[in-house]
Amino acid sequence: MPAEAAPEPTSLPKRLSGEESARRFPDLYQAAVNGPATFRHLVQAQKLARAKNDQIASDAGHWLITHLAQKFSEVHGGIEKEYYCQHVTGGCLLAKDRTVYSILNSPPPELVDAEVSLKVLAKEAGYGLRDANVAQQLEEATDHAYSGLTRVMVAADLVGARASSELEIAEAIAAAQNEYALIESRIEKLLQRQAGVDYFRGVLLGVIPTLVLVALFGLAASAWWKSALVPSALVAAIAMSALGATISVIQRMSSDSLVMNYRVASSAQRKLLGAFRPGIGAIFGSLAYFTLLAGVLAGGATPGTTPASVAVFAVAGFAAGFSERFAADLLEQAQKLVATAKS
Repeated sequence: MPAEAAPEPTSLPKRLSGEESARRFPDLYQAAVNGPATFRHLVQAQKLARAKNDQIASDAGHWLITHLAQKFSEVHGGIEKEYYCQHVTGGCLLAKDRTVYSILNSPPPELVDAEVSLKVLAKEAGYGLRDANVAQQLEEATDHAYSGLTRVMVAADLVGARASSELEIAEAIAAAQNEYALIESRIEKLLQRQAGVDYFRGVLLGVIPTLVLVALFGLAASAWWKSALVPSALVAAIAMSALGATISVIQRMSSDSLVMNYRVASSAQRKLLGAFRPGIGAIFGSLAYFTLLAGVLAGGATPGTTPASVAVFAVAGFAAGFSERFAADLLEQAQKLVATAKS
């Protein structure tokens, strides 16, 4: 009796390569091959790579992570740091160009709010500290923002793992919120400091043009209004007021009391605003001059041209430029004098 033929071995299905697996996810594959690759693509690839019960998705994810990271780095100069959640969809990344990215699509809302706020702070830092001479400050601010985002992602992972007690979860969320509050304070201080520097640079740029205009105004006053004004006193009041405004800015910067709304104005706008500050001080100086002149005339006296008289106008002008409150008081006195003259 002939022996039975041995059964042919059953062939196992061939395992797809990583790229072949990645082709099954066309959006991610196209981004990995042709670009541009976004941080959202990287998060999606990380999620695929963690698929425990889907070998194709896991192979695709590992292949996509490498190639998406390459395409992402081409745009941003590389990846400095990155963190991806293991139990929820989320992560954060700090690129070599100091841009910060994050995604968190999981509750609780306290962590989502902190993630969004930190991302906004990082964007504000990139916007307000973009100049080459503040690269160190930008690096410090973005490191802070990334550190806070990492703390948020760790807390979100702890919530998503469902293996911790409610007390541990509450402590992790509280720690993330405290970290955010501390980082917000640090970044805002950096941005405030830079906004003040931009404003002061504008002030310095505006001093010389203001003094030139004051000199021209003095020549005009001497030529055409000499009978009605005292040109030397007028020029002294206006020039000293412009200098007083400049010194006021320096004094507030040294005492860390100069507050700028860095969210509204760009660096160029802050410099432009600063350039107008000496001019505004000069206007206050002219107000001081005319207020004192009106008071002198109202008392029946004649303004003198002696050095002492000019010094009085100069001191009043400096005070008006240095202190906006003093200028406001002068304006109030001028209103009273006008009212008295009408009566």
